[in-house]
Amino acid sequence: MVVFKPFAPYMPTHPENVAADPYDIVNVEQAREDVKLRPDSFLAVDKPEVFTADMPLEAWGQRARHELERLYESELTERTHGFYVYRLTDQGRVQTGLVATFSVTDYEAGRIKIHEHTRAAKERERVEHVSATKAHTGPILMSHAPDEGLRRILDDATTGEALFAFTDSEGVIHEGYAVPSKHQARVIMLGASIPAIYIADGHHRAKAAAVVARSPIHEGESKQERDHFLGVLFPSDELTILPYHRILNQVDTEEVMVLLESLDLSYDLESVPALYVPNERGTFGLSYRGEHFMLKKLQTTTSLDVATLQRDVLEPYFHVTDVRTDHRIDFIGGKDAPKRLADLAERDDVVVLTCHATAMEELMRVADENGQMPPKSTWFEPKLKSGLFIHRFD
Repeated sequence: MVVFKPFAPYMPTHPENVAADPYDIVNVEQAREDVKLRPDSFLAVDKPEVFTADMPLEAWGQRARHELERLYESELTERTHGFYVYRLTDQGRVQTGLVATFSVTDYEAGRIKIHEHTRAAKERERVEHVSATKAHTGPILMSHAPDEGLRRILDDATTGEALFAFTDSEGVIHEGYAVPSKHQARVIMLGASIPAIYIADGHHRAKAAAVVARSPIHEGESKQERDHFLGVLFPSDELTILPYHRILNQVDTEEVMVLLESLDLSYDLESVPALYVPNERGTFGLSYRGEHFMLKKLQTTTSLDVATLQRDVLEPYFHVTDVRTDHRIDFIGGKDAPKRLADLAERDDVVVLTCHATAMEELMRVADENGQMPPKSTWFEPKLKSGLFIHRFD
């Protein structure tokens, strides 16, 4: 069983002025520009380095707390205790999620399943943010095997009056609703019938919530609230994963020639007229100096395509053993990825490696087996906005 806990979220009065992209897909310059244009942008809370660069970590956390306190006074109001719904519509495709808080105990026990390791530096930053703000400010994207009972309840909730509804700059419609109180007990019961849920995006936020929950520093705060973190839970068949492509910098021609000559043994290699973005598993694209190739693996494998790319190409031919730390590797995902990749493919010192999107079924299989996916294996689209639901535990 998994615990679904209702809560009393803080929500903005003017959501279109507050809602912001997740902190980890926005660089400092982009965040600074957004805060300049929209002073109440939640990036001021989630990315306080927009105000002062190179702050000590503790000062960075305190600035985040200051910005959140400012929003509590001017924009954020406490809503009724209960469950909520977050619905996103992107080009006609709808995903409807349960907004609730989820148990740190379930996370530690493995009932909330993970598929990647956290990085120490990023974990410390998120721990400081949660600890300083005494709140969970960014929703963790989670998923579960489809359950028609829960789907019906959430769909019923969306027939009521929207708490917010706006369209972002990418054309995505964001809507929020309250789950009617008559359904609250049923939602809790449905949680008890679900054996496991899966973190799709937000592993560092989940880990930070667990660390803070067990920290003696916060014993004065509400333990019940501190022991639960903010998440949005979607059925797996409603989530969309886009490919996460690899960019290798500082490449010389000899490295690429050796690769192309050697791959003939295990791949069908075909020259193509333009950047190739795979539409099936086991196929890859490679572009270098305006030349483009399609690679198709001769033998089928159960490995994730991003893992195959790492094992067959990046490590043996470019000596990239850890994509998290190798300075030559960049990653590009999202709806605009093909255009950005096509521009890079013309450069003299860059190899563009494209791959097929990881499927939700693959993610869930890896998590069920207590495995780990390579870093940057998934790009979920559309992105949840931060600042629409805040879980406060002070």
